[in-house]
Formats: sequence, structure tokens, C-alpha cells
Amino acid sequence: MDGIKKDLRLSIIGRYARVLVQSPLFAGSYPSQSMALRVPCVPSLVVLITALSMAHCAPDDRAATVDATTKGATIDAATLSPAASNTTTPTTAPSPSPATNAATNAATNAATNAATFDAVWTTVRDSHWDATLGGVDWNAVRAELLPKATAAESNEALRAVLTDALSRLQQSHFAIIPSEFANTEELELEASHADDASNAQPAAVAQQASPAVKEGQSGAELAFMPRKGAAGTWDAIVVAVEPGSPAERAGVTTGMRVTKIANGNIDTIAAVGDHLPPGDGLERYQRAQMAHIATTGDPGTTRSWQLETVDGSTLTADVTYEVDSRPHTKFGLLPALPTELTWRHLDETERQRWGATDHEIGLIRFNIWLIPVARPFDIAMDTLRSADGIIIDLRGNPGGIGAMAMGIAGHFTSEARELGEMKTRDVTLQFKTNPRTVSSTGVAVTPYAGPVAILVDDSTASTSEVFAGGLQFLKRAKVFGTRTAGAALPAHTMTLPNGDVFLHAIADYRLPDGSALEATGVVPDNARPYTRADYAALGDPAMAEAVRWIASQRSNEH
Repeated sequence: MDGIKKDLRLSIIGRYARVLVQSPLFAGSYPSQSMALRVPCVPSLVVLITALSMAHCAPDDRAATVDATTKGATIDAATLSPAASNTTTPTTAPSPSPATNAATNAATNAATNAATFDAVWTTVRDSHWDATLGGVDWNAVRAELLPKATAAESNEALRAVLTDALSRLQQSHFAIIPSEFANTEELELEASHADDASNAQPAAVAQQASPAVKEGQSGAELAFMPRKGAAGTWDAIVVAVEPGSPAERAGVTTGMRVTKIANGNIDTIAAVGDHLPPGDGLERYQRAQMAHIATTGDPGTTRSWQLETVDGSTLTADVTYEVDSRPHTKFGLLPALPTELTWRHLDETERQRWGATDHEIGLIRFNIWLIPVARPFDIAMDTLRSADGIIIDLRGNPGGIGAMAMGIAGHFTSEARELGEMKTRDVTLQFKTNPRTVSSTGVAVTPYAGPVAILVDDSTASTSEVFAGGLQFLKRAKVFGTRTAGAALPAHTMTLPNGDVFLHAIADYRLPDGSALEATGVVPDNARPYTRADYAALGDPAMAEAVRWIASQRSNEH
């Protein structure tokens, strides 16, 4: 079982080393080379990384409103010093070179290990927004773990010690990202949508022939649901199947229970299920990511899925995994990330199935908050502006550049309104919507005033939570799905002496009423949680409920 744990850990690290650039808080600027992302503090089985940045990412005519208050004095965010605003480029800890050859020089290896540990320990001590670290005795942690770090015989062993130290904080956005996952390539993003492909605009990002890291995708998503009458055990339920995907072609449908996925002699479902954390805080996100990993494989390989339908019948589906063909975008030191935004009108069949035959409803879906999705989102809004309602699907979206939430939210508010605030030790930054009064072609428009529904799940994290939670608080949108990850801490990255990258939270984030998103997440507006039977009957119960709600809002107007 130790081998299974290691294989799962490495595959999850490779898949979820999600990290993003954090840009300067300068009006009218695009991100440069500061870093930010998100990660729960988790056991050594899994390191899961996504992003939340406090970056300003809007062009001149869409500059987000950011108020900064430091030591009682209110100042414009653009005047903040780099130290105060935490918007410098990624820092490199003063330390020996990470190129040290540990195999031939044990003494130098020990010194590098010690310097790496101290870089992590000192950074947490000096930059955590809570000087008390929530009551954690950080000096005692150093006394206990520095000798173990110094004696570590490999980078993997050192990472285990560092992860142990960070786990004492019990917060998201603290993680060690192995150097081997910090340098992958990038691709151009093109907007993808069904309504008018001629409007697609390529993003201004560097291009390569292909992403350096490719994975085999099944096109199915699972959720681990507690098994009735068996505390501490879980059922892997199919909650989504992408049209035209390998899983759909193999006969997999929503609501099925996956009892086994054969990977050689390993039962992936059992290997993951035996190590699922039972808690209801950041553990939700861990379970969601482990469920996703269970559905992936090497491109071109075929695995046998054993399934059970709601009525108890069983079947076997042979799923052949395909390469993730989405464009990848890379910033800075860290891995290239799949980046995609699509939009369309729901078709007549969907509207009939979900009870909105007489209403035009637009759907926008994107998988990460990076600059390449900004202009496609603007174009999508221009295309869907006349719709009776708009659904924004953020399921599986782990976050990204935080200030993008202000610009995107501005499509739905006619005046600047507060989404929440971020606090470091010395600075308070207010996140406010920036009303969007100009279309993507420069024509004057009014921000969209119709019903807005946001779809979320337990993989929705960070900036996605800032956006969904903020618009829900403002009563500008209804949220449907499952409770979000609860991982919403702004963070920076730095390069460590051993070459790894250290993600560390530097601020707290709260909604305007002071309530925290960290650990709690965004609680959806559904009448009740969705069950396996809901997925079997409706295919997509969150979408169905959002469509019905939009139809009811429009019907009430007449």
C-alpha cells in the first residue's frame, strides 16, 4: 500500500501543481512576475495547489477599484510600497545555490536542507497575516523539525518534513511545489464557443508546440458521497460526463456508482477511498481532487471501469483515455495550466428538459482565472447580453488571479459594490466590482441586469469563491451546486535554496459582513444537497435548478 500512496501522491502533485502570477496593484496594468496560488494544508498523501491572487488585472477602461488602508491611513493602492502591497516579483530566499550536488557532498547537502527549512520557517514567521500564527508555537516547530530537515537524505524526505511543519498551521495556501513540476510549457488560448466562432480572439501569451505535461482524460467526474449506514466509508458516484468523451462512448452515465477502476493490479477507487479524509473543512477539496485523479490515466491506455446503476444492475466499461487537448498557459516559475472558456445558449432540448422552454439562457464556463479568459468573457457577455438569464459554471475552477473577480463581477453591477476585503499584517484591501459600461468592441453598454446563476462544487476554490460568495452576498446572483472548497487565502511564492517553490499565504479574506470563506466555503442556495438519484434522473441537478430559477424569475416579472 505504501507504493500506491506514493504513486497517488506523485500523480496528484503533477496534476494539481496549479500556480499563478500575482500582478502589481497598478491601475491599467496587466500581471507581471509576482506569484500567487492556493493549496490546502494536507497529509503527505496529497499536495493540491490552486490560486488566489490579489492582483490588479484590468485594462485602463476596466480598472478595478481597490482601497488600501494601512495603519489607519487610506491611500491609493498604486502608491503602496512593494513591501506593503506584497506585489513584488517572486523572491528568492538568500541561500546557497539549489544546484548543489547532494550526492557528492553530504555536508553541503545538509547545509542546503537547513537553509531551505529556515527559508520556509522565517517566511511564515515574518509574512503570515496573523503574527501569532493562530497560537501555533512556531519556535517549537523549528526546534522539533530542523534537525529532521537537515538530516533528510533526499528532496522528497525534506519535502515531507516541510509539509509536516506547514500542516501545523491548518490553513490553505501553504505548500511545497517540487521543482520538477515548476517548469512546463505554454500554449495560446483561443476562445471556444458555439454561437459565433468568428469572434474568438487569441490571447497574448507565448506559444509552444504542445504542453510539456499531458494527461489522459476520461471525460467523467466523480464525487465521493458518504455511504448510507456505513460511517467513514464512501461511494464514488459519477456526477458529470462530458459529451463525446471516452467515458460517454463507453456507456458511463451520471448517477452510476463506480465500484472499481482497474489500473494493472491496482484498484484505483479502493486505493483512493481507503485514504479519504473525513472532515468537513478543507478535506472537501482533498476528496474532490482525489476523485478527479481516480478518473485519469495515461493517454492511449484503456482501463476497465466496474459500474452499478441506480437500480442495482452492473456493467463493465472499457475507457480509453485521451490527451487533454486544451490550450495551456504558463506564468513565471510554475506549471503550464489548462486554460479554457466556452459560451453558448442552452439548446431547446436542454430548456425543455429543465423547464425553461420559453426563455433564452446563456451559459459561460471557464476553468481558471487567468488573463487569457478575460477578453473571451467580455465577448461572451456581448453575445449573451439579450438572454433572459445567464449561468456561470465555475465547477472545478480552482481560482487564479484574484482581482479578475472585480472586473468580471462588474458585468453584473451598475455601481461599484464591495465583494469583500483582504487583510495582511499591515494593509487592508477592499475588493469592489468595476461596472463594465463598454463592450468588447468599444460600444457603450449597460451592465447585465437579468438573473445570474453561478454553479459551484467542492473543487470550486479561491478566486472562484471570492466571485461567487461576493455576488451571493450582494444578492446579485444565486449559487447552485455543492459547498465550495473553503480555500480562499491570498498567497505568494518564492524559490527555495533546494530549487523547490514555496507557496505561502500572506493575507486573510472575508466577505463584507466579516464572515470567512476559508474552511467554510460558499454555501449554495439549493433547497437541499443533491443525491445520487438526482444525478441519475436529471443528469445535472445544479444546472436544472439554475435553469428553473431563472425561468421563475422571468415569469414573476410578467
